[in-house]
Amino acid sequence: MRLMREAGVTMVSVGIFSWALLEPAEEVYDFSRMDRILDLLHENGIAADLATPTAAPPAWFFRAHPDALPVDRDGRRMSYGSRQTFCPSSPAYRTAALRIAGELARRYADHPALAMWHVHNEYGCHNAECHCDESAAAFRRWLRAKYGDDLDALNHSWGTTFWSQWYYDWEEILPPRTTGAAPNPTHRLDWRRFCSDELLSLFTAERDVLRRAAPGIPATTNFMVNFSIEALDYWRWAPELDIVSNDHYLRSTDPESEIDVALCGDVVRSMAGGPWLLMEHSTGAINWQPVNRAKRPGEMRRNALTHVAHGADGIAYFQWRAAKAGAEQWHSAMLPHAGTDRQIWQDVVQLGADLEALAEVRGSTVAADVAIVWDWNARWALELPPSPAPNSASRTSSETGTRPCGAQAWPSTSYAPTRTCPPTAWSSPPAST
Repeated sequence: MRLMREAGVTMVSVGIFSWALLEPAEEVYDFSRMDRILDLLHENGIAADLATPTAAPPAWFFRAHPDALPVDRDGRRMSYGSRQTFCPSSPAYRTAALRIAGELARRYADHPALAMWHVHNEYGCHNAECHCDESAAAFRRWLRAKYGDDLDALNHSWGTTFWSQWYYDWEEILPPRTTGAAPNPTHRLDWRRFCSDELLSLFTAERDVLRRAAPGIPATTNFMVNFSIEALDYWRWAPELDIVSNDHYLRSTDPESEIDVALCGDVVRSMAGGPWLLMEHSTGAINWQPVNRAKRPGEMRRNALTHVAHGADGIAYFQWRAAKAGAEQWHSAMLPHAGTDRQIWQDVVQLGADLEALAEVRGSTVAADVAIVWDWNARWALELPPSPAPNSASRTSSETGTRPCGAQAWPSTSYAPTRTCPPTAWSSPPAST
């Protein structure tokens, strides 16, 4: 805790991916670790962004509910053993997720460390689509609602006379699974919309459980507006969040990564309609790209302050301390394996001081002189096959300077939300660049 205070940490995200520890067996709970963590944070004046652990169901859940595992486009059922290995339409998953969220809410709603709820983690990062029969049934329900239970309207909208795809019964409609030739593009487009809405329904269900227990505590989930993520229609998601949060990682080989930082920051600010929180980015190298380079001197500071200039009232990192094991053990951290002698640590401490010195810009606003229209539905439509230039949007983004945009013990080294802030008015964005 001494080092967190030295770095200027004001908030820590805790509990993400901790389901197996919090509920070691069905409806058997162990909150002893979380109790100690939250008490320790409060004793040291550090706020908690408490997460529901629902992005990583435990092994016992899948042994009891193997049908909750997702199915890919080729009909292969995935296995558990990583994160987000669940079908978004699974009733068993929804029941279990709401149960653990409810237990957390009841236990910690009045804890003095609690400043914000962190629902799930990076929705749609790995399981934006599931092609199982349960998902197919949910997709048909979504379509019936969209088209007013009028199958002819769907057929005309999709143009199903082409290639003899006309549907005479709702049960004939399937997810766009692997087929012999190019699939119907409007079928695929509605499928993308459904998948986004299906995950959104999971978020709002968990959020509502938390709100009932602690109506004064704002709830967020971390978006992924960056160079590669485009699974969710965040324009539909943003109004459902009390505070809009985003994760942003750079493409390691991008020679002009500052463009991506600025563009994505503006997109998030637009969705938030004001201030937002940078929930994740990295202090140095990351572990999941083909090329993982360390940041150049001054690059970490530049990125963080650019996010502030584009509306972020909080700067957080994944992760506080470098992991000893696991899938992200080579991911950089605020406190590296080598300890406080490393340059990364010195840069983190300096950034904490920089952010404290910028406290006066909190609550200020900016009026943009130029606007760029960005729409996820349009991007999906452009990238769906067949088209004159398949994946044209993605290719254009990687070949030009303007690219589209599609903290897990993660401390904020900036301005943490206060208990007095109402859920819909956290703070205002900084001024401008």
